[in-house]
Amino acid sequence: MTLEGEISADSFKRIAEVATITASGVRVSLKFFSDEDRFRVIAGTIATEVDLDCQRCLTPVGVKVESQFEVAIVASDESAKDLPSYYEPVIVEEDNLDLVPLIEEELLLALPMYAYHDQCDVKMSYGDAEDTAEVEEPTPNPFQVLANLKVGKTKN
Repeated sequence: MTLEGEISADSFKRIAEVATITASGVRVSLKFFSDEDRFRVIAGTIATEVDLDCQRCLTPVGVKVESQFEVAIVASDESAKDLPSYYEPVIVEEDNLDLVPLIEEELLLALPMYAYHDQCDVKMSYGDAEDTAEVEEPTPNPFQVLANLKVGKTKN
């Protein structure tokens, strides 16, 4: 069985804490099947556009987010131990599975670690130009005493 469609951005409360979905929603395609080992599998793709804070200038930057995933449905933690390593487990203790939290989790995992504009107008500086223009008094060299001692020995 295959389900395809778009889920409204309002359905994703956890995403709203870190990003703003700028597209009309999240495009989702889910395929439900049993693999050759008789595991119940959900193979999905999700795609959307979000605004994240640019790490350079702190203004919104648009980022396309796309992800493909495969998860296996299991009844308990014990059943999850039997899964092949290429499947992530989804524990379903009852007969119903709410797909929105699953999709939201995959979307959170697909967000980039950081986002930034390709061309930011932020100039990086480490202090004011006026501060660097001031001439500082030279600090005394603690080893000057040793130099004086060495000069003193050569004269004797």
